[in-house]
Amino acid sequence: MKFSDETLTAYLEGRLDEAEARAIESAVEADPELEQRLMALDPFAPVVQSVFARVPAETPAVELPEHVPVAPVRPAGGGLRLLAVAASVAVVAVSATYWAMRPKPLGWAAQAAIYQSLYTPDTIASLDSSPQALDAQFAMAEEQLGRSLNRAALEALPGGELKRAQILSFKGKPLVQVVFADEQGQPFAFCVIRQGEGAPTRELKQAVLSGLATATWAQDGYGYMLIGARDQTDLAGQLDILTTSFPG
Repeated sequence: MKFSDETLTAYLEGRLDEAEARAIESAVEADPELEQRLMALDPFAPVVQSVFARVPAETPAVELPEHVPVAPVRPAGGGLRLLAVAASVAVVAVSATYWAMRPKPLGWAAQAAIYQSLYTPDTIASLDSSPQALDAQFAMAEEQLGRSLNRAALEALPGGELKRAQILSFKGKPLVQVVFADEQGQPFAFCVIRQGEGAPTRELKQAVLSGLATATWAQDGYGYMLIGARDQTDLAGQLDILTTSFPG
């Protein structure tokens, strides 16, 4: 069976149904070339491979069945053939373990936190935050999202100066990042992603992601996320306004 790169990518991102996923996993066990294609498409493969380099030292001993002598068979090229079979078995075993232990793809909130963690005060110091620039940015962002961003509420966030509204994307879905500067000039952000009809409602959840305090929630096909400037940032003041303007 042939699989396109698009289908393999969908498998890596967990977008295939169980039958399709099992078909790919069965094919990988029997086709080393397909395994190489799949690993080339998986950004986590080098990380997992480095972990497997340490597996022999970390795995417990396995009790093997008692050896039963077998009369030697000497077909042409028998030694090489046995080595080839043994190598094939080892490849299948490692391959199956690799795909079973492969890290799950990061969700949109984790990706947004990684992106925000790269920001410094210098990143936002020179942004054009004039009313005209913000008007244009918010108009484009709201058009992409298909909903209002309640700019008045965002401008009222305590201890924050509105700096920019930027349109990003996650798996083809529009994701808007609204950036602020706190009283010390440190960047923090509010993100909104259009997840579509049928997306689950999620209650407010706070966590530290990529070294930054975060709060996430979701309702009515949209996901929301507040990202603080540090891991110990108190988000309560901003959340009082945001969870009212963007209920979850």
